[in-house]
Amino acid sequence: MTGARPRTVRLALAGLLAATALASTLKTYPESWQFLRREQAQFTGYTAQDRLEAAAYANGIPIDAFNFFRSHLRRNDRYYVNAPASASFTPGVDRSAALQTFGRYYLLPAIAVTTPAQATVVLSVGTDPKTLGLPFAEVVRDGSNPFWVARIAQ
Repeated sequence: MTGARPRTVRLALAGLLAATALASTLKTYPESWQFLRREQAQFTGYTAQDRLEAAAYANGIPIDAFNFFRSHLRRNDRYYVNAPASASFTPGVDRSAALQTFGRYYLLPAIAVTTPAQATVVLSVGTDPKTLGLPFAEVVRDGSNPFWVARIAQ
C-alpha cells in the first residue's frame, strides 16, 4: 500500500505538467501564428540569395566582404576569420564573433576553424592579415575595401 501513494503523486504531477503545457500552448498559439504570418509576408518575395544574405543585413554584417571571401574559397579550405573584437554588431555579440558565426553557414562548404594554425586560408575584415605573422603564398585585397583573403603557404 505504501507504493501506491508515490505513484499517485507522480501521476498527479504529470497530469498537472501536461495541463500547464496545454494551457501555455493555447494561450500563445494566436500570437505565434500571427508572428509566423508576418514573417511569411515579409520574406515571401525573397530569392534564395536574399534569404541567404538576410542574416547579414539584419545584423549589419558586411555582405560584400563575404561575397568576396566566398569567391576565393575552395571546397576543402579551412578558414580563420581575422577581425578585431572591438565593435559590436548586435548587443552582446562582438564583431569577430558575429563574423565567424555568419561565415559558418554562408561560406559552406569551406570549414571554419578557431585558430590561424588550423587554417589554410585567413579571411580578414578591417585588419591586414600580415599582422598575424604567418607565411602567406598569396594575399588578395578587395580593391580599396578592408577585406583580405590570405592563402597560407603549405
